[in-house]
Amino acid sequence: MKKYAYLNINNGLVLLILSGLTNVSQSALLPEEIDVHGYLTQGFFHSSDNNFFGQSDDGISPSLTEIGINTAYQPISRLRFAAQGLYRRAGDIDPGSIRLDYGLADLILMNHESGKIGIRGGRIKIPFGLYNETRDMPFTHPTILLPQGIYFDRSRSLLLSADGGSLYAEQRTRYGDFAFKFNVGMPLGPHKEIQAIVLGTGDAQGKLEGKPAIATQLTYELNGGEYVFAVSYMDLELDYQPAAGEAMNASTAHIQPLLFSAQYNGEKFTLTGEYNYRWNTFGAFAPEGKFITESWYVQGSYQVLPELQATVRYDVIYMDKDDKRGDGAALLGYQRHSAFGNDWMVGLRWDITTSWMLRADYHRIHGTAVLSQADNPDRQLTRPDWDLYGLQLSFRF
Repeated sequence: MKKYAYLNINNGLVLLILSGLTNVSQSALLPEEIDVHGYLTQGFFHSSDNNFFGQSDDGISPSLTEIGINTAYQPISRLRFAAQGLYRRAGDIDPGSIRLDYGLADLILMNHESGKIGIRGGRIKIPFGLYNETRDMPFTHPTILLPQGIYFDRSRSLLLSADGGSLYAEQRTRYGDFAFKFNVGMPLGPHKEIQAIVLGTGDAQGKLEGKPAIATQLTYELNGGEYVFAVSYMDLELDYQPAAGEAMNASTAHIQPLLFSAQYNGEKFTLTGEYNYRWNTFGAFAPEGKFITESWYVQGSYQVLPELQATVRYDVIYMDKDDKRGDGAALLGYQRHSAFGNDWMVGLRWDITTSWMLRADYHRIHGTAVLSQADNPDRQLTRPDWDLYGLQLSFRF
């Protein structure tokens, strides 16, 4: 018998099928009201040039490992507790750490036949786009890597979770279903990689600290999720305080992404597209530090067999939409190709069983805007045109 657990951290309910647990085996360990489940995943990467998740250039990097254990407890109908612990190793960006991915209390304030209103508090997921709230669960997205022009892995800690609170509302109507979220919280991080992005160098000795950030999302679903539309917005500020005697000045970075999302879910075919328009003010580069980042992707997935899915995606990012050739980067001493990235991706997903999944991705990439400085400390050695191969094995229980 399959065991189901519901985690209300995405649009509506996220359903995790836990085929490795039975009612008998779980009840022998825990009270019936408590669900415990998890997953582990191991990724391998090879690249023709540049490094991605470790030393992948002309070699094989096994440096993407994730292990998650999560639990949910609902003592009464209107109150639920949920938490997930996560171990993650991701190249030189994250050499290996254990953290609380999320830990929250969810209280329903008003519940009626066609909707509800509630609040959440604790460490909560940030609503951003179609994949951000479940990006740490490998079974919830079709490819190993999410579109890097929007869901950066090098700066994921700023987008993943925040310590604070959330107000949410859901309403079902004859014209479709609406969901709204409004979060206020302190983002996790920022770490050295984010400091390098904001300040333009990884050698700064001072401290980069975040301020309480706002994240909000409005979602509309039609025909039970056959069509999904969403608008997401974040407002994030980071302050840099230089170390004593450091030549760099105190500065503030202001980041405001606005993301439009659309998805069609057919019986066998899924078509997804997202467009991100992000205002940036990086005080370290004043007065030149105001620019707009533009990124988007189009993705199609087809269910070839019940257990086999094929995906094709084109992913684009321009760090400055008014400088698509990278002239500004060249003036600052960076390579032109660090200012953009165009990525053609093809991938296969094989659900071997309900518990085991194998995925393989191939990327042909022009540009290096998504590369991390931790994995590529000498950016002058990076190459504009490169291939990336990925293989990932995942297990859930």
